[in-house]
Amino acid sequence: MPSSARADVPSRRAAAAFALTAMTLTGLGCWLVGTSALVTVEFGAEGRTGPLPQGTATAAAWGFAPAACYGAGLWLGTAAARWVWRTPAAGRAVRLARTATVVAIAAHFAQTLTLLAATGSHQVAPWSLELVTATAVLKYGALLPAAVVAVSGAAVLLWRSATHPGPELARRAAHQPRTVPPSPLAETDPPSATDSPTTGAARWRNAYTVPGVRPDLVRQRWARGEHTTGICLSGGGIRAACVALGALQSLRAQLLDARYLVSVSGGGYTAGALQQALTDAGRPGVAGTVVRDPASAFTEGSAELHHIRRNSSYLANTPGELLGALGRVGRGLLLSLTVLFGPAVVLGVLAGLLYARVPVTALRLDPLSLPVPRAGAVAAVAALAAAAFLLALFSHGEEARRGRSARYAAELTALAVVVSVLVFVVPLLVWGSAWLLDHTGSAVDVGGSVGAVLLTYLAAVAAMSWRHRAVLGRQLSGLLRRRKGGVPAALPNGLTQRLLVVVTTGLLAVLWLLMFGGAATASLAADDSSALVSAAAVAAAVLLLGGVFDVTSLSLHPFYRRRLARAFAVRVVRRHVDDQVVAVPYDPAERTGLSAYGKVTPNLRFPEVIFAASANLKGQSRTPPGLGAVSYTMSAEWTGGPDVGWVRTCDLERVVTGRFRRDLTVQGAVAVSGAAFASAMGRASRWFQVLLAVSGARLGAWLPNPGFVCRSWQAAARGDWAHAWLPRARRLPYLLREVFGVHSHEDRLLHVTDGGHYDNLGLVELLRRRCTRIYCVDASNDTPPTATTLAQALTLAAQELGVRVELDEPWRAEPGSAGGDGIGSIAGGSALAARLAANPVITGTIHYPPESGLGGNVTGRLVVARAVLWPELPYPLLSYAAQHPEFPHDSTGDQWFDHGQFSAYTELGRHIGALAGQAMSQRPEDTAVTTEVPPQQPSPAP
Repeated sequence: MPSSARADVPSRRAAAAFALTAMTLTGLGCWLVGTSALVTVEFGAEGRTGPLPQGTATAAAWGFAPAACYGAGLWLGTAAARWVWRTPAAGRAVRLARTATVVAIAAHFAQTLTLLAATGSHQVAPWSLELVTATAVLKYGALLPAAVVAVSGAAVLLWRSATHPGPELARRAAHQPRTVPPSPLAETDPPSATDSPTTGAARWRNAYTVPGVRPDLVRQRWARGEHTTGICLSGGGIRAACVALGALQSLRAQLLDARYLVSVSGGGYTAGALQQALTDAGRPGVAGTVVRDPASAFTEGSAELHHIRRNSSYLANTPGELLGALGRVGRGLLLSLTVLFGPAVVLGVLAGLLYARVPVTALRLDPLSLPVPRAGAVAAVAALAAAAFLLALFSHGEEARRGRSARYAAELTALAVVVSVLVFVVPLLVWGSAWLLDHTGSAVDVGGSVGAVLLTYLAAVAAMSWRHRAVLGRQLSGLLRRRKGGVPAALPNGLTQRLLVVVTTGLLAVLWLLMFGGAATASLAADDSSALVSAAAVAAAVLLLGGVFDVTSLSLHPFYRRRLARAFAVRVVRRHVDDQVVAVPYDPAERTGLSAYGKVTPNLRFPEVIFAASANLKGQSRTPPGLGAVSYTMSAEWTGGPDVGWVRTCDLERVVTGRFRRDLTVQGAVAVSGAAFASAMGRASRWFQVLLAVSGARLGAWLPNPGFVCRSWQAAARGDWAHAWLPRARRLPYLLREVFGVHSHEDRLLHVTDGGHYDNLGLVELLRRRCTRIYCVDASNDTPPTATTLAQALTLAAQELGVRVELDEPWRAEPGSAGGDGIGSIAGGSALAARLAANPVITGTIHYPPESGLGGNVTGRLVVARAVLWPELPYPLLSYAAQHPEFPHDSTGDQWFDHGQFSAYTELGRHIGALAGQAMSQRPEDTAVTTEVPPQQPSPAP
């Protein structure tokens, strides 16, 4: 873990002076170099054979002064960057900047000595002039990244010296948040499927880190014949929510005896509804007595279940609401495109001004003339590449020199890329933009931009549809469900949708580059003042949108959170006026803080509710093999996961601003856990992530990193004022992180999305908490012939926790395993018979490894209730299945359930829940398939 404090950080006043000095020296030195008379000699002497212009010797002699000026400024600026940037990636950037500084100064001195040697000669050797050009290209190419890092670091240091005052630092140090930092990475991380107990031991022990879970108590209860019971509800949108509602009606006794209720995505709709109905936090909006009865909540005939039934099309109940949802996608698209494409204009103008003063490669506005790099510029690129190659070879030698040589090789390679972009890529972009504008006129500006926006909008909707194979809504068309003939409603993975998204993403990238090139072309043709005014106006708009607005607020996440709350957030109230029991929806302005609303009324029998989400990480050794995400759970007690650390939820709510508190709520946790489409999707990562980030059609949220919360407090306790604090809002840099897929476990915020991107069952979280009796409600909509989601969860549990699960006859739960007797003999019955399983329940034995802290002999029992069909189901439900071939596999994207769908899935959930309860108490060989549903607890009488 990086250090939380630095002993070399000066006082605030000294740091402010330090930062101002660094920026002043860097700016002055770069200005002196760019306005020097030597620029014409550096890039205008190609082919010259006579003497150099008069004054060259004097200018060259004075050239040591600007080199010393910008060299000192860059060195001070990179030192400032080291004080404020503590992550490994930032450290690499600072080292690159320092190497670039050395290269720039060395090239400057070599150029100056060459010019001094050539002055006074009546016949200048051509090679010496090419050497001058080559060293100039090296100098300017190295100055660019060095100046960006140095000035940025100095600016951040200056900002923190002004905004991190001593009293505020002392206040933060006085309130220590209760945290559990993530364990350091072991050399064997991440484990593979073939890990032995020895190599996987460190990883497994760390993965069991859950605050408040005591393995000794679990082991003692198990020795007494008692169990730690957990229930997990799978993801799957409204489909999974309906199945979970029915299953928990049949498993109500087991639910009240359980220790944990873990939910993922759609399962969280139901878990969140139960939690908000049973909490004693807040007050209802009508005069009456709140009824909090875990035994009868959301049972058949209850007012609260009827409320959900009426709002099962929670995203849009009417065509007007559907249009409003699509309008929000369009709004997010326009704002995101403005924020992302504005920098193309600003950078293009700055590039045009830079090339006008320092023509590394001559830019010509004539579309018929290709830009030709100078021989010296090509030589500079070749020299950097050759040096990097030689250092890479040298790094394979002795171990003592290997690390440093490899680092220098990587840094010189990066510099070679930067110089290549300046010499080759940017001139080609400018030429291409000039050629396009010359051949199309203004049509490309207007038609191309409008077309790109419309195409991006359509592609964003298509990407969401493809991700879930979505039904686009019965409000729009009835074509997707034919009552006669039985055509499945779930759309297949269409090639057209893929092509639309791929083409749109490519078009956006091309348009960004063309906009950059067009702005550079325009700035070359215009005077400097008008170009700078235009760039300043665009930069102001970008800073306003990206610096003031919260990027999560610009996405669909707030809309999704509010719509879910409207359907599932209710209280049961006995009204004083008429003694009627009614379901009262939560007021939209009521903030359901997780630490308060995530707890049920004291003395009520109800498990701890845990909302399972995923924290997306890229390029980290903390993620399991094949995944780009780790566990991130949210509950009333703790938030986080073993790979990112834990923080007490009430402490986290205290240290963040109001914009984050809106997501650290029960309703926010339900929405984040169900953020099924986002710009990062863990195991579901696909080619459309960039498009979703650009369009704003994403449901994920940036939430505090528990590990950073711990490090930030440690820094405050040590008086380290230069250390970063949690941001007040999620601004433009976090949108850029989504676009480019930059997700580090060292960042202040983590991109948190659907728990299904890690484990769509929630099973791993119960195993992490060492449950010895687990009920798993699986409505994840696996594609036959196997329970893919269950297989993935068991594989993940083996890799992450070392848990081994032996399943009992899992193939009996696969569609088609029941045979076709009876049903298959009737007209049209063969199709239904092929969908029937012999038994919807899979049982298994859990074997925990010694690393769990339970010893080597503790076992548990797993019962998985799958949302599939089997012959003993009641006739009405099988009849519904025969008329609706997509049942029970309606697409997760179909969030517009009608009354028939809601009733069918809830009924199916009741029957698989009843079988799950029977299977837990029976030995595998004695498990019988019945269709009896236990009598429901009556709801409170009106």
